[in-house]
Order: sequence, then structure tokens, then C-alpha cells
Amino acid sequence: MSDQPWTILRPHRIRWAECDLYGHVNHAAYLTLFEDMRIAHWEALTGHPVSPDRPGPVVAQIEARYLRAAGFGDEVTLAIRPVSFRRTSLVHDYAMLKAGEPCCTARIVLVVTRQDTGEKVPLWPELRARLAAEGAVEG
Repeated sequence: MSDQPWTILRPHRIRWAECDLYGHVNHAAYLTLFEDMRIAHWEALTGHPVSPDRPGPVVAQIEARYLRAAGFGDEVTLAIRPVSFRRTSLVHDYAMLKAGEPCCTARIVLVVTRQDTGEKVPLWPELRARLAAEGAVEG
């Protein structure tokens, strides 16, 4: 995980729909919560909503670490930050924090594609500049 500050922090209260029958957050729910953060970050970076007629991020790889349980009703903070970028891809770190300590962390590689054809799209200069301003490194 990067030492850069988190770009977006969002409070969240764990809902029953995100839990297993024991009241613990289901492993797949973390990824859905992180997806919500990813979309919010993309929209903040690009200034427009995700849309079928614009290039957008597609998940190419996910690595998640489950560190401690979070459960129904817990007040947590969801966090995201860009780490790096290349010609057509970028890497994000994610975390779910409870009382400031991580419950789950993830690193996700995204490839920017045309939504109609799946063709990879090079990151445009403004996007690269915004990622760099948030601490992401090229390479």
C-alpha cells in the first residue's frame, strides 16, 4: 500500500444487505463498496458521469486483504487513492477503516476502454495531470 494520503474519504454505516448470516461484512460487499468509490473518483477526475458513450475504467485485476471483521451497524470510513498510471491503465488503493484501522485493503488495476468496443484508450493529458496531482506516479 502507498503512503500517499487518501484522495476520497466517505463515511459509511454497514447495512444488513452487506453482511453474511453472522452479521460480518461479506467478502464480496467490500468490492461493491470499493466500486462505488471508484466511480465517484472517476467522475471527480473527469468531470462527467460514467456513460456508455465515453471511455471509462474497467477492472483488470483485484488483490484484496481481509484484515479484521467489520459487522452490521459498524460506522466505517471508505477510502481511495490513485497510486500509479501507465499509458492506458491506472492503479488504485482502497481501504475500509474502522476506528482508523483497516478492516480490508485492496489494490485494483483499471484499464480505460471504450465502452462500446472494449478498445483500450490512452489516458489523456488532463487525466494524467490530475492523477499526478493526487500523488500517483507514472510508470
